[in-house]
Amino acid sequence: MQTFIFDVDGTLIDSGAKDRETMRQALAEYGYSFTTEELLFCFGMPAHSSMTALGVRPEQMEAITRRWEELAYRELDKIPVYDGIVDMLTALRAAGKPRGIVTSRTRAQFERGFVPIGLNGYFDTAVCADEVEHPKPAPDALLACIRRLGGTPEESIYIGDSAYDMQCARAAGVRSALALWGCHEPDKLEADVRLAHPSEILEL
Repeated sequence: MQTFIFDVDGTLIDSGAKDRETMRQALAEYGYSFTTEELLFCFGMPAHSSMTALGVRPEQMEAITRRWEELAYRELDKIPVYDGIVDMLTALRAAGKPRGIVTSRTRAQFERGFVPIGLNGYFDTAVCADEVEHPKPAPDALLACIRRLGGTPEESIYIGDSAYDMQCARAAGVRSALALWGCHEPDKLEADVRLAHPSEILEL
């Protein structure tokens, strides 16, 4: 593998618990009652797709998403980077391997909710959900990222934690790697490679 592309949430940063709780709070403020467990399936999807799946009225989606983001950004200092991620990215950079991000976050969500965490400098490019016509699980963003990095699908691998990530890789003709450290239902997902720790990425 020559080109290494990563999902963000549940792969690079352990944002799941905070994201689910802030999403639950935002929905509750608008009269929608869910437990954090009931919101698990939403993660890996763009916010609009999540709201649609939850039955949120279209006229409320933008306001709820803004409120969710507001609550989540307050918790940024409480979101840890997974153990081993920085060392792995440092090694990939030292080896000259192209590194990219493909995320279901919009560009604004990425700039406000990920860049301040301090990992952005390890990557050559990032493709966000609102920068392609069809976001994950469609292959558009992943293929766009590979083009930006000058790679090929055959020599690229996409590391993620959700079914949407694995489906995206498969649709793009790219090998998929399941980040077990952030995956909630690994037994239900198919992947080309299953990784127990970020350091195993270097073996690829």
